[in-house]
Amino acid sequence: MRRPARFALVGLLVASAAHAAEPAGCAVRKGLYDAWLSLNKRTTRTFPKFTGSASRVAAEPASAEEIYREYQTFFQCLSDMAVPAAAESRSAMCADAATDRIGSLVCQLSLYVKTERTSGAELLDALPASKKGAEMIWDLDAIADAGAVDKHFPPLFAPKGPAYKLVDELFVLALDDRETAMPKYLQIVGAASAAGMQYTDSQIKILLRESPILVVKHWEILRQYQPKLRKLLAELTAELSAQDINKLRQGIASSCTKDNLDCPEIQKFFGRPQ
Repeated sequence: MRRPARFALVGLLVASAAHAAEPAGCAVRKGLYDAWLSLNKRTTRTFPKFTGSASRVAAEPASAEEIYREYQTFFQCLSDMAVPAAAESRSAMCADAATDRIGSLVCQLSLYVKTERTSGAELLDALPASKKGAEMIWDLDAIADAGAVDKHFPPLFAPKGPAYKLVDELFVLALDDRETAMPKYLQIVGAASAAGMQYTDSQIKILLRESPILVVKHWEILRQYQPKLRKLLAELTAELSAQDINKLRQGIASSCTKDNLDCPEIQKFFGRPQ
């Protein structure tokens, strides 16, 4: 009678040890982003920044402050988190954040950065493809900024916070021409806040200058942003020398092929090289 009981006890201890050996992920409450959206719909005013003190301005902002506090704790946890070497253990690291849209996305971002950017597929898959999903990135910026004390973000997301870190990483993936990266990046650009727009405008100028081949390749998407591109091209014309602008046009011309039906429109838009 004792032997089965002993084996059962050993089995429980082994299972407990195996569970303890599993990597502990950073948790965030289910639907925390949806709770923030709900609060944001109930009032048109801006929520006060979290100061870290116990003071309350009013009853409604107190709930918002709790959301900011929880996200800030979550971002710090992700920054401090050690990533295991085993791939199967890495995939379990974001399980506790999977029930919240922002939590899941930022966790995938942290894994991507901490694994030396060896694979962007999971990060790109986690990125929303819809317009509302793109708006979530800038909601993330508002949430992270409100939760940061004195504009200080955890080291992994410094200096501007997780939203800008994600935009930076996505922009590099777009320049590398990773599948789905360019359309997802441009959708986020299209939904940018005022501050975000200024930031992404500088990146698009880099795209125009350094990657004319990508401009030609992705013109079907980029042509949707012609007013923005026209404004940025005018700014580049004022900022760069005539030689550099001609180099840009030469890059566009050399990237065009005779069978590309978009090229006459592209060359008309950018101008032909001298």
